[in-house]
Amino acid sequence: MPTSDRLRQYLTLNGRVSWPFFVLAAIVIAALALRVHGINWDDGYGFHPDERDIYMRSDCMYVLLTDQPHADSCGYLNEYPEAEPGIGGLTSFFDPERSPLNPHWFPLGSILIYALVFFRSVIELFTDIGGLEMRYVGRTLSALADVGTVLMVFVIGRRLYGRHVGLLAAGLTALAVIHVQHSHFYRPETFTVLLTLATIWATLRMVEKRRLRDSALLGLILGLALAPKVNVLPILAPLALGYAYRILDEAEGRWADITPEMVQKIVGHAILGGLVALGVFFVTTPYAFIDIGAFLGDVMAQTRMARNAGLWPFTIQYVDTPSFLYQIRQTTVWGLGLPLGIVAWLSIPFTALLLMVERRQLRGDLLLLAWVVPSLLFFESFEVRFLRYLFPLMPVMIILASRMMLWNVGSAARLKRRLSGSICERSPVSAGALARVAQWSSAGVLVFVVVGTAIYSLAFQKVYANDHPALEASRWVLTHVPRGTSIVMDNHWDEWLPGLYAYDVWQFPAYEPDNQPKMRNLARRLAGSDYLAFYSHRPYTSAARDQERFPYTYNYYRLLFSGQLGYTLHREFTNYPSIGGVAFRDDALAEADLDSQAPEVASEGGTFTLELGYADDNVVGYDHPRVLIFRNAERLDDATLGGLLTTPPDAEPSASGGGLLLSAEALEKQQSGGTFSDIVSRDSWTNRLPVLAWLLVVEAIYLVTLPLAFFLFRPLSDRGVVLARILGLLAVCYVAWMIVSLGWMDFSRGVVYVGMGVVAVASGVALWFSR
Repeated sequence: MPTSDRLRQYLTLNGRVSWPFFVLAAIVIAALALRVHGINWDDGYGFHPDERDIYMRSDCMYVLLTDQPHADSCGYLNEYPEAEPGIGGLTSFFDPERSPLNPHWFPLGSILIYALVFFRSVIELFTDIGGLEMRYVGRTLSALADVGTVLMVFVIGRRLYGRHVGLLAAGLTALAVIHVQHSHFYRPETFTVLLTLATIWATLRMVEKRRLRDSALLGLILGLALAPKVNVLPILAPLALGYAYRILDEAEGRWADITPEMVQKIVGHAILGGLVALGVFFVTTPYAFIDIGAFLGDVMAQTRMARNAGLWPFTIQYVDTPSFLYQIRQTTVWGLGLPLGIVAWLSIPFTALLLMVERRQLRGDLLLLAWVVPSLLFFESFEVRFLRYLFPLMPVMIILASRMMLWNVGSAARLKRRLSGSICERSPVSAGALARVAQWSSAGVLVFVVVGTAIYSLAFQKVYANDHPALEASRWVLTHVPRGTSIVMDNHWDEWLPGLYAYDVWQFPAYEPDNQPKMRNLARRLAGSDYLAFYSHRPYTSAARDQERFPYTYNYYRLLFSGQLGYTLHREFTNYPSIGGVAFRDDALAEADLDSQAPEVASEGGTFTLELGYADDNVVGYDHPRVLIFRNAERLDDATLGGLLTTPPDAEPSASGGGLLLSAEALEKQQSGGTFSDIVSRDSWTNRLPVLAWLLVVEAIYLVTLPLAFFLFRPLSDRGVVLARILGLLAVCYVAWMIVSLGWMDFSRGVVYVGMGVVAVASGVALWFSR
């Protein structure tokens, strides 16, 4: 049955539109309203640097294509004088130096620039429009893409788990703040999320239909998913699983009946899909091939940036952030909101456990986990932890969370039957009462999650209803501070307070190498300035993260916020999410271990605040940063400030400065562990018979893994006997590595024993259910 007929059949009942249609329509309308509200939240200043760059590059490309005057001096075109104006022909198209369509910029997909150029060419037929004014088009496209995500969540949730899961997941996605916030920026994320979900849907279709054209459709959508940004490569895991399902279906579910001809046929379908994806990627991002050197250079630069916190100034804030825990906390508190965030993360182990206990949705569960788990491991291998990296996982986690909550509600009846047969009659609490408690509890959790998510989403609308804090701060300066006043701006590699051209503004180069001349220059500037302003918390939280690299700079922030530099916090400009007199407040000062001052002029409102801890700069720094303005109250002189700022701070010297690679604390810890001969006895039998000892350890791991291997590889003819050793070694090592990486234990033989214990428990569970 065609998809349109299925949807019509689902949405109608006896020729009438059924209630799910109205619910879904209400969800879509609410999603669109939340996403387009306050679309001009920054008044055109473009406080997100990547979004601003897209608008400026599309503007220059349009100017070049339309051969307008001074096109050769526009933005990035200054560096490419050979670029030819006008549409040009095939010869110039395939010449990366001459082609006007080459953006010479590949951190983000070229399709984002081409789309704006296309829509601008249409708009210019009716009225003139500038590059930054294209934000109305870009952000509308982003909002529409995310509304499409809401619909795709419904389609996938309904297809795998039923219409109730689909509707609940769509509603929660419509309300999720991480989706609402990303829709207010013209960046790749909303398009990537939509097309990633469409790729999962196309995989399900390919498995079900088994037709060659479905593999071609899958390749088409995959190519489009790669176009905005090529960081969705973990999608290959569910794709590979989907084609594995195809091979198994060809053999009617029997692994032993799989033939080489079957494999060749399915591989042929997969190759066709790959070729279509490659072709679509070429059409949408042609200069990734034509100018492949620049493309690979930008991709590798982005990869190095992501893998090494501190390589670029705006990534120093992620130095030593804990794997998994950091992103889990940020997505739970700020991305989804506490109720939805908690159930979303719990849904992953819940689905894995249900996969072993209940196999009714085996394929759907495995397919979604094949996207979430490998992607999570892939992105957590990076030291840089932008919240947007995990954004593509959120809608799938919401689907799993919706399924988990409704499964709990639906399990109340089954629980009642079990309790009635297991609790003795003399029990003071009846089985029915316990079942009712379970039923009301599970229903209460569902209601609490929905209501809590809605409240947080509505509170977040204040961010876009009010003026941007940087604009408020700028207006205050223009109104209350005389022209020509000296102001120190601490916004190195950050955004700015606009419109302060009539003032003597000096920017403190916070991220330049730390030394005493840098601090003496700062002392001189502070002594001669009247105000000191911060756009966001990025500078001082970054310095706090890497105190070995910036000991003097962090000492400056410590002295400033404690009041020892003679500067007093005069005003703060904030725009926290709030509703009904309650504000959801983030606090970066506690994270940076800095003192908090009450501003001399209190902020308006007086709302009750919920202190929710540290919010990542990329969560709050673009649309609602905390702008601080300090006043030079005590007027300390240059010499006094210089003495304070150049006093050697209590921080260990870094390796780059000629010091030790380890801090004193780390060195003492390493030395206290003892030498190799202290830890390992040279006379032990393991040292005398190392090969035998190693074989015994491997066999022990093999034996504790065997039941788990039997369970996981039961379709194979040998049930995984050959693979059990490899699985055991990988599992034990991975558990040990994860425990050490999270900082729960230091590496030792005990960690290896813990890893063996975890694998043994998993084997025990598998043995219990497959006994």
